[in-house]
Formats: sequence, structure tokens, C-alpha cells
Amino acid sequence: MSTIAQTRLSNATLLRAGGAGVLAAVAANVVVRLILGAIVPLSPDFMPFTLGPIIAFTLLFTLIGVGVLAIVNRVAANPLRTYNIIGVIAFFVSLIPNLAGAANPSSMPMGGTGNDYLVLIIFHVVAAVAFLGVLNALARRM
Repeated sequence: MSTIAQTRLSNATLLRAGGAGVLAAVAANVVVRLILGAIVPLSPDFMPFTLGPIIAFTLLFTLIGVGVLAIVNRVAANPLRTYNIIGVIAFFVSLIPNLAGAANPSSMPMGGTGNDYLVLIIFHVVAAVAFLGVLNALARRM
């Protein structure tokens, strides 16, 4: 068997590790929201701080991440390494709207303050660490 074939993830591994990564990211963001809500006054009018959008957006974008991994798994010589590079780049790109909102909150359709957008970055960090951490740990073990 070639080295390239040995580095590919099986479909079962991709689904298990990807699914676990998605669940880990969603659960971690829910826990962080509950903790932040208990210790920091979060704007109740800022929709991204409510559990529904936190769950929905974390779920949506991590599922897209699993889809990207499926594509990378088919075309890259070292899929996990390549995917991690893409994941880090995607993480930094995901911060752009939050940084723009922090710089000029009045330009954002959701309203909120500059600080609200900075707090949202915490959720991006938590989701990225949980998703990539669990996905990599399980994919390498399976």
C-alpha cells in the first residue's frame, strides 16, 4: 500500500471524527455561553449571544468543515495536515466580520457594540479548538 493511501481517512473515520468534532464544538460553545452569561453582562438584545444562533452557526460551519475535510481527504497527499492548515486559515478569516464589527458596530446588520463583537471571538476560538482538537485526536487514533 502506498504512503498516500495510508494517510487517507476511511469514510467511517471521517464521519465519526467529524461528527464528534461538530458535537464537541457545539457543546463547548454552549458551555462557554452559559459561563460567560453568568460572569459577564452580555447584551440581551444582541442576537448572536442567544443559544439558538450559537448552536445553529457552530453546527452549520463545523458541518461545512467536515465537508471540506471530505474533499481534502480525496485530493491531498496528507489530508489531516492539509486540512489543519485550511482550518487555521478559515479560523482567521472567520474573525474578519467580528473585527469589522468591533471597529464599526453601526455598519453591522445585527447591531451590538464593539465589545459584543470582540466577545464573539471567544466563541470562534472555542469552536475551532474543540472541533480541530477532537477531529484530529480521533482521526489519528481510528
